[in-house]
Amino acid sequence: MSSQGAKVVGQWKIVDYPQHPECIGCQFNIRQDDEKPNLYRLNAHVVNSIFCPFEHNPTTNEWTLAGGVGATLMLGPPEEMEKEGVIGNLISRIQNLEVEGGQHLVITTDNGEQIRLKRS
Repeated sequence: MSSQGAKVVGQWKIVDYPQHPECIGCQFNIRQDDEKPNLYRLNAHVVNSIFCPFEHNPTTNEWTLAGGVGATLMLGPPEEMEKEGVIGNLISRIQNLEVEGGQHLVITTDNGEQIRLKRS
């Protein structure tokens, strides 16, 4: 198990998302797969649960989406559904996860956006 991969495990809350400040406070949970040590499962919740697997390559420190992004299918208020769409899109575009100082997670997307989360 890589140290960088293991560092991402835990509960996180968005504290800085310049392109979408309405998403500040959204919660993410990342856990390591029980059977595959380089596989991690990300789960976020707005109205629905949004989830996907990521694989971490400890040699290159690269993260790749290891399957599709899924979600439960409940409806909610339009503004919450818009926020959920933003979070789902963010998750599907994650290119890198990096923990800074043990308490902050920086998500970088495939178009260079950076989102900061704090351990909660």
